[in-house]
Amino acid sequence: MSQISMKVAFRWRMLSAMLAGVVAVFLGGSVLHAQVVRAPLNEGFVRTSSIAMTVDEMLGVRKVRGASDPILGPGYPALWIAEVQFKPLRLMRLNWTDAASGEARQEIVRYMVYRVIRRDYTDLAGAEKAALELKLADPNSDPVNSLDPETTNPLQMPRFLLQAQELDGTVSASWQDEVSVAIQNAVFAREMGRRGRDLKLLNSVEALQEVGPPVSADDADALSKAFYGVAVWRNVDDKADYFTVSMSGFSNAYRVSKDAQGQNIFEEKVIVQKFERPGDEFLQEEIEFRLVDQADTDGDGKADVRYPLWQYRPRQFATQIPNLDQILRNISTSAPAASQ
Repeated sequence: MSQISMKVAFRWRMLSAMLAGVVAVFLGGSVLHAQVVRAPLNEGFVRTSSIAMTVDEMLGVRKVRGASDPILGPGYPALWIAEVQFKPLRLMRLNWTDAASGEARQEIVRYMVYRVIRRDYTDLAGAEKAALELKLADPNSDPVNSLDPETTNPLQMPRFLLQAQELDGTVSASWQDEVSVAIQNAVFAREMGRRGRDLKLLNSVEALQEVGPPVSADDADALSKAFYGVAVWRNVDDKADYFTVSMSGFSNAYRVSKDAQGQNIFEEKVIVQKFERPGDEFLQEEIEFRLVDQADTDGDGKADVRYPLWQYRPRQFATQIPNLDQILRNISTSAPAASQ
């Protein structure tokens, strides 16, 4: 089992998921309510994510799951999640000099500034936190497939996907955030102001770091533990009116389900925020980016989704690990003992 365990831990790092042991817990419901832990919004940060976490997500791979049940992992205590606060999308016009031709030109870039605070999702239990932690630490519910312990801390790997959409929600184009020191410095000078002396604005490469300790719900100075970053997109279709930003790398929660052909579908937990830009491609102004707070997703004429929203997004992931499905479903992979 040791060789398989090492391969599992290595491969699943691509999903920012540590497949460590987790424990059973029952809280009398399936959802720990969100919006309990929040840092104050200030300095232009207008939205903050929840730290929503279900009991099934906390159970992770220790719970035995049937062949048709989705697998949720990695579970407590390996599971982690962050609160992410962000400013609206903004435009910036920058003058560029083409390195090949030497020609000077102006380009409009889009960016979004954010800050991240790692949170303790057991704070969602409120007054029941102490009892919850005791249940989560119960050693009597070891998984049947014990995995080798992790030797390093998990990595936080922020990425931002900007998608242009039609009015019906169809995605027309996508852009991953880019690393540009020139844009990053320009945004820093514009957004940080007088606080620039004691803050650093990270790009998605610099923000790749080990996950640190969680910040408690009763920490009165939670913002001092935050790190700040910026997502940058270039060459975005200036005719697009509807956008969705998906923010990944702020939780290692994942989900594995099967498609109609029985193949595994791997998904990561991401934060989603929608924007509208009702202007045109000729007179682009920053105030045109409007935050969408809620939407009707089932067509019944009533809003049933509030943004920002945590949801699972498919991710390309291939593995040849033997018995992976049984391991993650916590189904015994040991051969039956020979009869005497």
